[in-house]
Amino acid sequence: MVGQIAPNKHNNTVDTQAIINLPTGSLSLNALYQVLNILPFEVTFADENDFIAYYSDNPQRVNSRTVDLLGQPFLSLFNQDEQEAISQILRDLHQGAADHYEQWFPQNKQTIYNNFYAVRDEDGTFLGTLQFTGDITRIQGLRGIRTVFNAGKSDR
Repeated sequence: MVGQIAPNKHNNTVDTQAIINLPTGSLSLNALYQVLNILPFEVTFADENDFIAYYSDNPQRVNSRTVDLLGQPFLSLFNQDEQEAISQILRDLHQGAADHYEQWFPQNKQTIYNNFYAVRDEDGTFLGTLQFTGDITRIQGLRGIRTVFNAGKSDR
C-alpha cells in the first residue's frame, strides 16, 4: 500500500480495491473497520442533520447499539431527562460555540468517559457529531511506570 498515495489534502479517494487513500496514508476498508472496532473506546457518528450514520462495533461497548438505530435521530440514544442538555450540546457544536464537550461519571460500578466532538471539514463546515465513550475505571487506577521494556501482555 505504501506509495499508492501522493499526500494531497484535497485528493482523498477510495480506489477499486477498496483502499482508502488519505493525506497521511492509506488503509483498506477492511483494515479501517477492524481498527475502529479494536479501539478500547466506542464511537458513534451523527451526520450534519443529527441522524445516526455510524457506530463502532466494539464488543466491550458501554452503550448498546444495533443497526436499526442507523438513520434514527441522535437524540433517541438518550433518556428523556438528558435530551434537553444533549440538544444544547448539539446546537453549540453546530453553531461553533463549542468544538468539544467532555464528561465523566459513575455508571454500573464503572467510570464512564464521554465526549462529543464537532466534526468539521477544512473550510469549517459542520459535518456531524462524533460521540466517543469508554470505561476508564481501569486506567484511572494506573500508577508507576510501564514501558516497552517492562510491559507484559495486557488483559482485556
